[in-house]
Amino acid sequence: MGIQIRASYDSFRELRENGFYYVDKTGVIADYLENHSEKAVLFARPRRFGKTMTMTMFRDFLDIRQNSKNIFSGLAVMEHADVVREYMNQFPVVFLSLKEMFGHSFETVSKVFRSAVSNLCKQHMDLLESDDVDTADKELFDNIRFRRADTEDAIEILDLLSRMLRAHFKKPAFILVDEYDVPMAKALGKPHYDSVREMIERLLSYVCKTNENVKAVLLTGCLYTVK
Repeated sequence: MGIQIRASYDSFRELRENGFYYVDKTGVIADYLENHSEKAVLFARPRRFGKTMTMTMFRDFLDIRQNSKNIFSGLAVMEHADVVREYMNQFPVVFLSLKEMFGHSFETVSKVFRSAVSNLCKQHMDLLESDDVDTADKELFDNIRFRRADTEDAIEILDLLSRMLRAHFKKPAFILVDEYDVPMAKALGKPHYDSVREMIERLLSYVCKTNENVKAVLLTGCLYTVK
């Protein structure tokens, strides 16, 4: 059988499990975990440069709910024994993509955002069964999951999940936000730009600033930002 090449693949796990051709870029995992001391790091790349693939690669390597040895077998990161021992499937992870978060008005953007974070909650349903998670946090979680929460409460999602994950797993979480700048880029030059920018700024400020429940924040986007 010849080499299978798949364009525009976003999921690292699916690509590896289906045997598609892959140019090994896992060295960036070791480089980041060994050499970066910043709380928040932005991987700024143009469109179609594999940003989402990079984020799912980090997610699959770090996520405590996964067993990723098979999909990373033979790749460069596995040569870094200390990184593998300390980080591989050892931390809770929150993965949020903002690539589809846009609309013709702030109301539309807010609705899309509440839908996205509702789906994010559904990936962490087991936290509702944890005796270590605060009851009030579970209530807010359910309000966001069922889309009963307004935008002001939904913006707290990253802070909320990191707090719940820390309580359950006794470890700080990695927060991965893919295409952080799409909502602002799509709203640029439109009346609702300032409202969208403020919403994203507040969303990220919960985890990019001092937060004992957060191990680190990784962002991808086309636009550079100031710290």
